[in-house]
Amino acid sequence: MKRSICTVCALIFCLLAGCGGPASASTDFFSMDTFMTITAWAENEADAQAVVTQAERRVNDLNNALSRQIEAGPLAQLNAAGGQTVTLDPDTYDALSRAVEYAALTGGAFDPTTAPLSDLWGIGTDQAAVPSQAAIDEALSHVGYENIELLGNNQARLLNGAQVDLGGIGKGYATDAVAALRADAPMLAQLGGNIGAYGQNPSSEDGLWTIGLAEPDNSANYIAMLHVCDQSVVTSGDYERYFEQDGVRYHHIFDPSTGAPAQTGLRSVTVVDELSARADAFTTALFVMGLERGLEFCAAHDVDAVFVTDDKTIYVTEGLRGQLTLSEDTSYVLAQ
Repeated sequence: MKRSICTVCALIFCLLAGCGGPASASTDFFSMDTFMTITAWAENEADAQAVVTQAERRVNDLNNALSRQIEAGPLAQLNAAGGQTVTLDPDTYDALSRAVEYAALTGGAFDPTTAPLSDLWGIGTDQAAVPSQAAIDEALSHVGYENIELLGNNQARLLNGAQVDLGGIGKGYATDAVAALRADAPMLAQLGGNIGAYGQNPSSEDGLWTIGLAEPDNSANYIAMLHVCDQSVVTSGDYERYFEQDGVRYHHIFDPSTGAPAQTGLRSVTVVDELSARADAFTTALFVMGLERGLEFCAAHDVDAVFVTDDKTIYVTEGLRGQLTLSEDTSYVLAQ
């Protein structure tokens, strides 16, 4: 729902090739509709290779569990059940439970039932177009996380014609699952726009990982760098997937209260969190909330985030101020 192939450029990680130190292994693969890279370090190359091989397999398994496009998959079966109870794969049920939790916490600013809106607008497809208000209203009549009933024992059902799309936390959920495989060894996972940087960076004197935040209008450049350890960095932006009609840009981050792309004066929101699934959900929610409400939410719930506005101003929550460095050649400025 939120990520696409082009978001590989949404975050740029900087990793210097180290000399000596632990052995490493990497895997590059395509899953969850995006390109992914996972690098792990261990005492020897064979052990590092075993970790990344297991990680790739885990991500592919989760793709089957969390994708609504795979007809034989549990999520597609839930969507097609017409309100009947469905027994889900444990990962599907767990991810769905977390999605409902984050939706409730954000007051519906993040909502895993916006699939009808995604289908209606068609952003990211050749059929992308602005729908009629009547069509939007019809789609909205089926949107609302309250329409998800979690019944326990991996069983769930959908009410009121609701359709679930877990794309909003799927890559985050996979990032968390991959991190659980590393056995405290260093790992850098780039799963589309989700980056997980775990353990001490073997190529850095201070052990930190440096993650670049992309410039909204030119994702090949970065406007700032975040220095993190044992955290995930996730960005949502209006430049990731969009179309233009009659000179207006329509992006893929929907406001569940209006059924249209959120117009809040933001270009991107980045969340840094120990849990990538939570960061994934919060980036969408904060973008929908806008700067003022978003900053209030962060203060109330101890969320670390970076907001980039359309006037090229960067707002950083207090917890990240010591972890962010502005790029020297950027035209963006830090809010005081």
